[in-house]
Amino acid sequence: MRNKGMMTIEACVIIPISVFLSITLLWIGILVYNRTAVNYAVSGGLIYGEQIAEKDNETICREVKDKTAELLKDKLVLVEEPQITVSVQFGNIESELEAYMDSPPVPAMGAMFRSGTWDLGVTKKVRRERKAQVIRLIHRLDTAIEEKTEDNTEETGELSE
Repeated sequence: MRNKGMMTIEACVIIPISVFLSITLLWIGILVYNRTAVNYAVSGGLIYGEQIAEKDNETICREVKDKTAELLKDKLVLVEEPQITVSVQFGNIESELEAYMDSPPVPAMGAMFRSGTWDLGVTKKVRRERKAQVIRLIHRLDTAIEEKTEDNTEETGELSE
């Protein structure tokens, strides 16, 4: 038993540091998982909103919000109920989700993150393309391609003569 000093160093330094690092890695893993789940839900809701872009604004807002909430159901860990806000303008659909996760119950982590919560907020936009807009865009592209083809035909015709 000549090694009493080593047990003190182990008990006072090595074990607390390893416990701190383990808890930190666990909490950061949960944070990354929650951020991924939030991004997935908001993106999925906006994709659904893009598919129903022909409906009126209130219907789109309600259905995108419902779809986002459905995709988030039972997915978040250690997070209170998130706030989902959807707004629809003429050219785009915007979805904003605010959620907060408590920081780990480790005193040193509280000093690192003063607020005590980690923000999981996400704001994303998607273009609202109506069928008439898509048809006009296709018509414009077809016209531009035809003009370019005619120009190329005229240039090659001059060279062959």
